[in-house]
Amino acid sequence: MAGKSQVSVAQCQSYSLHEVQKATKTCMDSLGGLDSYINPGDTVLLKPNLLQAKPPEEYITTHPVLVEAVINLVRDAGGMPQVGDSPGAFDRDIERYWEVAGLTEVCKRLDVELVNFETAGSYHKTRNGHDYHIAKPVLDADLLINLPKIKTHGLTIFTCAIKNLYGTVPGFTKVEYHKQAPKPSEFAARVVDIFAVNQPCLHIVDGVVGMEGSGPSAGDPRKLGMILAGTDGVALDSFITHTLGRNPLEVPTNSIAYEQGLGEADLKMINVIGKAPVVDNFKWPPKLSSTLEIIPGPLARGLMKFWWTRPAINPEKCNQCKRCQESCPTHALRKPGQLSEGQKLYIPEFDYDDCINCLCCMEMCPQKAVYHDKSLLYNVISRFSGSE
Repeated sequence: MAGKSQVSVAQCQSYSLHEVQKATKTCMDSLGGLDSYINPGDTVLLKPNLLQAKPPEEYITTHPVLVEAVINLVRDAGGMPQVGDSPGAFDRDIERYWEVAGLTEVCKRLDVELVNFETAGSYHKTRNGHDYHIAKPVLDADLLINLPKIKTHGLTIFTCAIKNLYGTVPGFTKVEYHKQAPKPSEFAARVVDIFAVNQPCLHIVDGVVGMEGSGPSAGDPRKLGMILAGTDGVALDSFITHTLGRNPLEVPTNSIAYEQGLGEADLKMINVIGKAPVVDNFKWPPKLSSTLEIIPGPLARGLMKFWWTRPAINPEKCNQCKRCQESCPTHALRKPGQLSEGQKLYIPEFDYDDCINCLCCMEMCPQKAVYHDKSLLYNVISRFSGSE
């Protein structure tokens, strides 16, 4: 097996601390033990998925029990753990995210520092001609442990080890990158750049309960029953997408990272230690653009104004918090034209001429009020092409 990327997997059916810690230790022991990555006194930054201020039982964020298990293992190896992340869109009340997601209780009880990426400053990095800002605590740490959660993603199809490192970018800069790279393939390339400047690191994946369908926040919980680990994030994401029933190279972050030599996506070159549970009929997100590929170019251009899928707001679910409006990189969500004098509450309206379909609004909506609206032509073509 020499020369192959290693992925370690252990089955884990619940979020009991005993079971999660046992599964995590099994994975790490298969990779030589966590102490082979940590020197005594090393600063070790744990980076969970903290997309929204949502409780663990909604399965949008990395479960705090996995964070606690890894803290314990880091300390056993002689390391000094910290925990930090930047939410999907900058929020001044970062403490609320930590509290609701269950991290405050864990870190306070275990006397672990919660690091605020928004106030800690950043380092400037350049890759492929693009400038990036990475939170200082991430690059200052002796070891970064990435703690992603297995979820689908409306724009990138899948989010796990590669995509989770997008959260090392502090504040609204993340939203600005969406604006600079509006096409799914362009945005995936930016995600891979950020993944690359964060290498090397160790990845430990929360796959006990993931999310399928319209992820990363509006989908449905799906019990997957596993913890995974490895140093090759591309191999991890590729093996996981294969386990969930999809060709790894159909996920743009996987294929771009593989083409750039950042990790392994060829399943024959991945040494899997342990056995993943069987996952049948996993639900992937709706495809946003591939349907047009079956239509000849000139005809496709003429049909574009009748063929679309775009975000829309369900007024019955919207609580008028304006989070979608605040997170939109192109300011495509605006006040309605007709408001009574003094009216403060309103449901934002889309200006689709400015919308770039980045789905930040869907990603950040705490009420799951943003959904995919599709034209009649889109539905007809999708039905006949089998792309949905």
